[in-house]
Amino acid sequence: MPSKEVESFMSRINASWIGLRGLILIFVLLAVLATLCNSLFVAYGVQRDALVHSALEANRAYAFKVASSIDGFLRSVHERLSYSSQLIGREFLDRQLVKAEAIRLQTQDSELDTVLVVDAGGTILQSYPETPEIGTKISSGELLQALEQQRPMVSHAYMAGGKLIVFISQPIFSPTGLYLGMIGGAVQLEQRGVMYSLMGEHQLGGTFALVADDNRRILYHPEQQRIGESINFSATVDAALRGEHGHMQAINFQGVPMLSGYAQVFDAHWAVIAQQPRDEALAPLHKLMRDMLVKIVPAGAIGLLLILLGAMFITRPLRQLARSALDLSTPESNAQLTHIKAWYVEAAAIRQALLISVQLLQQKIVTLNQAADSDALTGLANRRAMDAALKALDEAGTPYAALALDIDRFKRVNDTFGHDIGDVALRHIAQIIAGCSRTGDLACRAGGEEFCLLLPDTSLESARDIAERIRSLIADTPIEPVGKLTISIGVACQGLDTPDAASILKRADERLYLAKQRGRNRVVAQD
Repeated sequence: MPSKEVESFMSRINASWIGLRGLILIFVLLAVLATLCNSLFVAYGVQRDALVHSALEANRAYAFKVASSIDGFLRSVHERLSYSSQLIGREFLDRQLVKAEAIRLQTQDSELDTVLVVDAGGTILQSYPETPEIGTKISSGELLQALEQQRPMVSHAYMAGGKLIVFISQPIFSPTGLYLGMIGGAVQLEQRGVMYSLMGEHQLGGTFALVADDNRRILYHPEQQRIGESINFSATVDAALRGEHGHMQAINFQGVPMLSGYAQVFDAHWAVIAQQPRDEALAPLHKLMRDMLVKIVPAGAIGLLLILLGAMFITRPLRQLARSALDLSTPESNAQLTHIKAWYVEAAAIRQALLISVQLLQQKIVTLNQAADSDALTGLANRRAMDAALKALDEAGTPYAALALDIDRFKRVNDTFGHDIGDVALRHIAQIIAGCSRTGDLACRAGGEEFCLLLPDTSLESARDIAERIRSLIADTPIEPVGKLTISIGVACQGLDTPDAASILKRADERLYLAKQRGRNRVVAQD
């Protein structure tokens, strides 16, 4: 059994060092956390890009659909105006026909707020409802431009009678090709009319659309108060007015990142923009990430538990081998190493190396004992053998105890009976000391009547018991012709304050002197 000092040393090692199992768990935990963070980062990036791309594609398709609807509406109005212009062109002087056609157009096309028929000189021949008055001259720059162009047109937005209007016109020609004037209809933009029916009723969730003419004036916006405003700068409006259609991420006039789709109304040269705040489009991403965490955490906990169990299973042989490596000099160490289940290659190799080390250590101790010079008189190991044994024990880290023994009043024996009888007494006492020694112990003659007994892997209590047995045997065994002799013994053991041979022997000598001072024929194991 290891001594208390060794057990204390092992406990300090266990308390201050991180074992292989702990290292495995630390590195695995770091790897799992790094993998989890990387997975969440990649998943977040992929889902974010997918949501952004999906929103951009949806807004592009929506803008294109709205632009196509407005184009279809404008073509439909031009077709009806074309039919009326041909009818009026054949009977241009028939004012009743002109009036009837204007009324029919306005009645059938409720999206046309006012229908005008104007001659080539700019005089209003007919209006329905009758505002402005018949016979007056047109003064609006947009109407004059339509009259001068002599082709189907959609005007810029302009104010008339306090209302924001777009005028859709069709030229009137006689059967001979003579330009007679134009017919057209005004569409009010600020009321819930045609633009609202084309766009407002079909808006996507979170997405809103706006329409601007080529003067950057807003013709439609969900916030009705913004209709008629001018847009200073817009990358999406610019792209649409250039005739492009597609999508982009842009910043609106309020500095809000938007996901925008854009397209052009070709017949009117208008820009249609469908856009959605980027944060609003990414709102589902936060819930998705929370759901991922909720599902990943239990699986991660189970994985860590399995790794913990695996680490304990893998490191168990190594921990057992490490404990055995601290106590290789004991006779039981070989059997302990043999019973360790080293079930994988590395652990088996370490166990084999330790077994070889145990054999070499034991052979070395045996060799030292056999090769050491013996004391010529007693047959015990001499001082040189003792020093070699102490050095071997210290190098191997083997704990041990030492007994310092001194025969009481031995000078009287030599003085009374002579040195020959004294030598007989020394040999007799040496035999008793050797007889009380165990296998692996080393009995030495330190010089004169002084002896030393080294006890490997022996606690202070066990060493004291051995010393007491030696003392009592010597005291009870008579020597002819001397009679009975006594011996004083000091006991010391390796510890925190006696870590090496010099300190152990010094402590044993000090306790030997205490035994002498306290009356001799006694064992002192404590100060």
